[in-house]
Amino acid sequence: MSYKRRVSAVLAMLLLSGCTVSGGKPAAEELNLALAGMDGKDAVTFEGSAALLIAGKPVPESALYYGGKVQDHNRISLYSLLPDEAGEIRTASEEGSMEKLGGSKASTPALYTKLEKKNGEWQPQQSGEAGRLAGLNPLQQLEELQKPDTQVTEESGSSGGTRVLRIRLSPDAAKRQLSEELEREMQAIRQESDAESAGQTAEVKEAMNALWTQKSKELEQRIDEAEVTSVYFMKVDTRHSLPKRLTWTRTIRYPGMRDPAAGEAYVTKVDFYGYQ
Repeated sequence: MSYKRRVSAVLAMLLLSGCTVSGGKPAAEELNLALAGMDGKDAVTFEGSAALLIAGKPVPESALYYGGKVQDHNRISLYSLLPDEAGEIRTASEEGSMEKLGGSKASTPALYTKLEKKNGEWQPQQSGEAGRLAGLNPLQQLEELQKPDTQVTEESGSSGGTRVLRIRLSPDAAKRQLSEELEREMQAIRQESDAESAGQTAEVKEAMNALWTQKSKELEQRIDEAEVTSVYFMKVDTRHSLPKRLTWTRTIRYPGMRDPAAGEAYVTKVDFYGYQ
């Protein structure tokens, strides 16, 4: 084989394995090191945002800003963040009130929950709207990256001391992820419904159960028909092998959609800092 062909073959192998041409670690190895680095820390603070886009346009009422702290690896405080009229950021306290970061209180209700990992599952201590914050758990998002059917590559544009990794779930894993999340949501709704109908007649309870069953089946059918993609981008601090930022985009398209921009996209971004 000629020298030129040997060089081309080596470059192709590097690209296929997710390596950088400059001789850095393979992208998958960098990801594993960052996840292990996170596991080795007792605490970390995070702040993020989430939003739903339909046909490429954000849905204003879906926007949510949140923050929290991980402690002892398996306990998380998670709360919503909202700007007040003066533009200052307020954070939900444990009592459910809104507090300005300066310490003064406001009366606007907000979302706050605690999560704890038990028997391999993250469990919120609150139900209802606050319990739904559990879906923004950044550690659970990081756990998704450890699934075997993922494709890990490096993005261009990394700056000194950082690398940006692209992690894509397989189509089956992406759809399974969505199905599991919606199943948890539906079960939470059923628990709320059961609590609300505790004092109702048997006929009302039966009607509510029938409605839940109908909507659950419709949801399953929609998921079966959908084309789901789930892609993460992790910015890694390579000096310390720790995640700095994780963004996630899940897109859902249905048969008959001709425009690639059509459909729904759920986007989250979370920054990690204050490792201890």
